[in-house]
Amino acid sequence: MQPLNKEDYPHYCDQLQVFINSTSPISDSSWDKMCSIMNFWRVKKGVRLLDYMEVESAVRFLGKGIVKCEDHYNDKTFVYDFRVAPIILSETVSLLNSTPSRITLETITECDFIELPRNPFVKMLFNDIDLTKFCAVGVVNYLGMTHYKQALLRTLDAQQRYKHFLKEYSSVALKAKLEDIASYIGVTQQSLSRIRKNVKWEENERELEALSSELEVVHGKLR
Repeated sequence: MQPLNKEDYPHYCDQLQVFINSTSPISDSSWDKMCSIMNFWRVKKGVRLLDYMEVESAVRFLGKGIVKCEDHYNDKTFVYDFRVAPIILSETVSLLNSTPSRITLETITECDFIELPRNPFVKMLFNDIDLTKFCAVGVVNYLGMTHYKQALLRTLDAQQRYKHFLKEYSSVALKAKLEDIASYIGVTQQSLSRIRKNVKWEENERELEALSSELEVVHGKLR
């Protein structure tokens, strides 16, 4: 990791403030406290921000880039999420319980982020009710999104899952390894190679509209 240039600080602070206010606004006092503990970092592609069996050390606001979230269980691994800026990034179970993490967080592009170190941030979190509310709402929103993704994986066929991945993560599709995309949508790498031959992803308005319509019908059936 290398420190960000100070002239980049205001841009990422503004991003974070907008993100917070769109989730659950906090007071100026709480914002000032957060600013006092912020660190600003740039990391290269392929760096693990959190490794398997490490204790989570921070909450991060990803201002630029993409991070792969990978679970490790019974000697097997699978990609369960991609976090695309601007987004909050942290393994909350490990963070709040000081327990070793089962997951890894790895950059798949160069990333810029604000780091809020664990000890001072958790102390603020339990002392400032507006920060508590922001984190609670954020976690609930993420759980809801995760539930929806699991429903899609269980109800869509493999080709539909790949189409949904392209719609949701168009930027990730250009950067992630084929094996990671296959792991995320729950197919073998060989199956994904066959699917990609049949699904032509072109950046034109008509293609996007057709895909959106198809997935809206599926989404309605899941409700």
